[in-house]
Amino acid sequence: RVAENERRLEATLAERDAGLLRAACDASEPNRPAGGSGYAHPSLHRLDPERVAENERRLEATLAERDAGLLRAACDASEPNRPAGGSGYAHPSLHRLDPERVAENERRLEATLAETGDELHLTSLDLWSIPLAVFDRSWLTRLDLSRNCLVEVPAEIASLTALTALDLSRNRLKVLPQAVGALRELRELNLMTNHLRQLETSFPTAALSALTRLRCLDVRFNQKLTNAKLADALAALLPGDCQVLCGCPQTTPEPSTGHHHAGERDATLLRSQLEPWSTPALRRRLAVDFGTETDPNITDREEVLKLLLEGYASRGPRAIRRIRGIPLPSSSEPLLSELLALLRVTVFPEGEKRERQTIQAQGYIILRRPLEVCEEEEEEEEEEEPATASSQGQRQHGLRPERPRTKVKSGKRLGWKQRTDQVKFEKHARAWALAVLIMGSVDPVYAEAFDAVAMTKNFVGSAHVDTENVAPFYGLSLGDFEGGRICVESGPFEVAEVDTRYRFGKIDGRYPHWVSPYKGERYSMIYYQTSGSVEPKTTAVFEHGHSEEGWGA
Repeated sequence: RVAENERRLEATLAERDAGLLRAACDASEPNRPAGGSGYAHPSLHRLDPERVAENERRLEATLAERDAGLLRAACDASEPNRPAGGSGYAHPSLHRLDPERVAENERRLEATLAETGDELHLTSLDLWSIPLAVFDRSWLTRLDLSRNCLVEVPAEIASLTALTALDLSRNRLKVLPQAVGALRELRELNLMTNHLRQLETSFPTAALSALTRLRCLDVRFNQKLTNAKLADALAALLPGDCQVLCGCPQTTPEPSTGHHHAGERDATLLRSQLEPWSTPALRRRLAVDFGTETDPNITDREEVLKLLLEGYASRGPRAIRRIRGIPLPSSSEPLLSELLALLRVTVFPEGEKRERQTIQAQGYIILRRPLEVCEEEEEEEEEEEPATASSQGQRQHGLRPERPRTKVKSGKRLGWKQRTDQVKFEKHARAWALAVLIMGSVDPVYAEAFDAVAMTKNFVGSAHVDTENVAPFYGLSLGDFEGGRICVESGPFEVAEVDTRYRFGKIDGRYPHWVSPYKGERYSMIYYQTSGSVEPKTTAVFEHGHSEEGWGA
């Protein structure tokens, strides 16, 4: 369906452009070439053939650039123009979904929108905008848009005046629109895990004050909303009996089906290891590996998980495959010793200031590769570079195209986040240098390719997937501990446990992975890549044969 839509889009644009060009020709000349590019034969006007050829080349390049801009705008958070037709999907080349996943999501979306009930569940569909058809259902009482890629909520949300529950959790929202003030029947509003910032920039105070029936507002796990005073400020705008959930709680909740984040789940439990998968993936596993078909319109995610757990219980525990990581050469011993000493004296931010609040760890610091500085002329030359066969292939198959490393023009002022990353990098520059040298002793190519390192202290469990990664990662652990292997689901009925203590494990973080229980102090360095070409998923764990043993073997 995606391929057919792209073909129709291309044909329609070509037909429209041809019509515009024909209309621009000499109206008094009846002998213009039918279906042509828009130019009459060179002999019928005053342009010579060379000029006609040059104009056609420039015209083709300009139209191509314009159409690419229109497609990019459909996915830009600051651009209100959603994709034509209002399906909710940006052009498939603008994100990293494979064709099968896009097709499955579109089928699910079409089936769900065909329903006429008072509840609508559009979760885990990779939507970049809300389908316009949703706003025609003024009778809806519950709308679930969680686990998508939404960057805005349009003003049309005001048409859903019967809503009592709205779930926008796990998206990319930065601002709540004024239009929510029209949802006077709303009782539950879930904005957990978005990109919301301070009260005055992300929340329309007048609109919130109009929600007189609201009983629960959840804004947890928004990194900029961790101030304890924020809950009081929000509560002052809302009814007195409205519960405001704010901040990034570190406590583990009571066992229930409501564990929203990896750090809240017990990674030793099978359910926790299955949770990172999307509902369609779980549904496919239930059908393919256990022979149980389910109707998405009848069987929800919770029921699918229940059926899967029952199926696994009847088969017995999953097999464990233990893998020894890649040994490091003896020459790395002084580097590893220095790195461990450095990690032990590193002051890791604690509590609400710790990075990546959704996992469980005593310390977590992300270091990003410094920005490349380039001259303006060099950047312009790169922008005019034609698309490569690789990028064209990715576009054809619906994958996110190659995203080059971010560059900054010489003399240009850095943004707030870039300045923060730069200060943090300078503070931990020696740790970065050691990390590069150690990686270079095992995989010199990857030492140049990775663009970030996560330094962790006592990382616990936290089964999750790394959705932003474009390739497998390398993991190295240091310290005095027993256990603490990196576990990854290598198949429906198998878990691979990789020993990374003073060794490198190469793992694809786009599969569910976690850390097994351990005793002692455990530090780790996780090398990963979020820019460049998307490397297709092939296997969850990579085994490397080594004839000679290195230090730590």
